[in-house]
Amino acid sequence: MPNTDPHMQIARKIRSIETAKIELVQQVSEVFRGIQSGNERDIAESLGGLVAIAYFMGQQLGVDLPVIDREAQSGLPRSLGHEVMHSGEFHYVQRYLASR
Repeated sequence: MPNTDPHMQIARKIRSIETAKIELVQQVSEVFRGIQSGNERDIAESLGGLVAIAYFMGQQLGVDLPVIDREAQSGLPRSLGHEVMHSGEFHYVQRYLASR
């Protein structure tokens, strides 16, 4: 029978979030290493890990995953520069996210 002590549950949740934060930073580092090496497989793997950790962290913080999807789609224009927003690559990513 799992421990139902609310203080223990809170402590576990905090530990889980702290672990995810550390992993998130490590994944960003892996993305940079992949970019530096130029290895497409390493870049894809590290970006995939980064996205997965972001979803996990959101879930641990009580954010519904579909909300994260919507925010990713609408958040792209805010986080990228004006010239990027009007590029074909940007519109491709936007269409991809909208199709999900």
